[in-house]
Formats: sequence, structure tokens, C-alpha cells
Amino acid sequence: MNTKGFFAIALFLTTTQAFASVGDYKETACTAEYFTANNCTACFEGTALTNGDQINGLYDSWTNKNVNEQIIYKGEQVMPEIIPLSAGTTFVANPLDPTAFWKYGTDIIWTDSPTGSGVQEFILDAAKSVKFLEADLGASYTLTATDKAPGEVLGVLKFPLSYHDVDVDGNEGKKNTHIECVSYTSKVAAPVVVAPVEIVNPEPVQMTTVKTGPGESLLLMALALLIAAGFVIVRNRKA
Repeated sequence: MNTKGFFAIALFLTTTQAFASVGDYKETACTAEYFTANNCTACFEGTALTNGDQINGLYDSWTNKNVNEQIIYKGEQVMPEIIPLSAGTTFVANPLDPTAFWKYGTDIIWTDSPTGSGVQEFILDAAKSVKFLEADLGASYTLTATDKAPGEVLGVLKFPLSYHDVDVDGNEGKKNTHIECVSYTSKVAAPVVVAPVEIVNPEPVQMTTVKTGPGESLLLMALALLIAAGFVIVRNRKA
């Protein structure tokens, strides 16, 4: 959500005891219907998009502000997705497979749970932060069509994270799911600026007139008299 070229979006997933910040995006209340319908718990206003614009360079970070560790299970995680808000709005993901689109950060090293359940887990210590998910190199969402009017919200990007708090005695709490959402609007066309055109009035065309002096006038009169005399002589001879 180019129109502007490639741009990075820093999305930080949060709990009630974690810190959230989203790149240059402005945080907003989750009261809009498109936020509540997607169970968003932290909401942000994204950029404006037009057909052909890409959303890429995406990643999200997980920050644990608790006094105790937090734990996540790989099998409980759901990959981010972008939700169009009308039948006439479409996004194309490249690559199409979410597991190829997204990859876990290099600091996320999954280990087998010591419970022997066979699930994989990652534990984040208190006051620590890691890059949890990031789009693979070249992965992007492209807006290919929309029937939304300029300025209307056309899609919501959802970043979910499921986690468990751990208390001071090492007891694991229930699963909590936090969904951070970014809305994207339809781009308003820039006004067309028409440069003023200077109208230059053409110079009037001067008609050329032939002017004759006194000498030229006398010569013309003499020629006219000679011609007239010639006509008289010819007429007399015929008579």
C-alpha cells in the first residue's frame, strides 16, 4: 500500500505489557468496523495505494515487557494476511504460499518442548526483543484492482501473534492472541496543474502601397497622352 517505489514497514507486536511502535504509521483507535470485524487489538493507519502499488519490506518484532518470560509455540502461529474490504478490491501476493512469503527472524530458533509433546517452542526472556517475522526478499503484496473511492479504506493487513505468559513460579498461562492491523486507503489522485498559456496578439499586417512622386506622375500623364494621340491617328487613317 509505487506509486513511491519500495518502502519498509516496521510492525511491532504487543501484549498489554509489551511495547508497540509502527514505523511512520500513525496509531489509531480500533473502533472502525473494518478493525473490529478483524478482531484487531492494535491499529494503525497505513499508506495510500493505487493500482499497481506494492507493499513490501514487511517485518514485525516481538517485545516482551513482562517481568517474566513469554513462550510461543510454532504450531499456534498464523501467518499475516491482507484482507480486501470489497468484492472489487484484489491484492496479489508474491509468492502466493504464505510459508514462502514469510520467514522467521534469525533469532527465532525453535526447540522441542521439554514436555515431550513434540511441539516446537521459543522462549523470549523478560525485557527482550526479537524480529519475529519478516517478508522474504522480494516478497510483496500488489494492489491489482479496487472499486473503492479515493480516500476510502480498501484493505487491512493483519499480523497475529499467539503467546503464553509465564508466571514467577514458571507456570504457563493460557494462549493469548494479539492481532495488529494496518489499514490502507485508496489513493487520491493528485490535482492536474495546467500551466498558464500566454496569448500573444500577432502584429497587424501592413499593406504595401505604391507611392509615386511628382516626376513619376508627370511621366505617366505624358504616356497616357501619347497613347491617346496614337488612337486618334489610327482612327483618322481608317477614315
